[in-house]
Amino acid sequence: MSMSEKNLPRFLPTLTEVVQAGNAAPLAAASAGTLSAQIADSPLPAADELVERVMQRLAPTLEIRLREVVAALVQEQVSALQPYLWQEVDQALRQSVTAAVAQELDALARR
Repeated sequence: MSMSEKNLPRFLPTLTEVVQAGNAAPLAAASAGTLSAQIADSPLPAADELVERVMQRLAPTLEIRLREVVAALVQEQVSALQPYLWQEVDQALRQSVTAAVAQELDALARR
């Protein structure tokens, strides 16, 4: 295998029609005219309508995805706050128990 064969693309386009030099321009003009006629004949929506239709189609998918992303972010934040929350709950519980025990001891001392 020579060096030039290694640099060739794997798939090469193949010529299937022989086009004469004089026939190429009318063929291209006819193709362009046909294409522009097809575009003119097809009812293309305005850009705003197209955006609206696409958004309506995407809305359910976007809503589901947004819920998933928000849920993941909330879970991540709760996980990050968990040690702080447990510390606050522990401190509040200790203060409550200490106050309750002090009240009970005070009540027992008065008897």
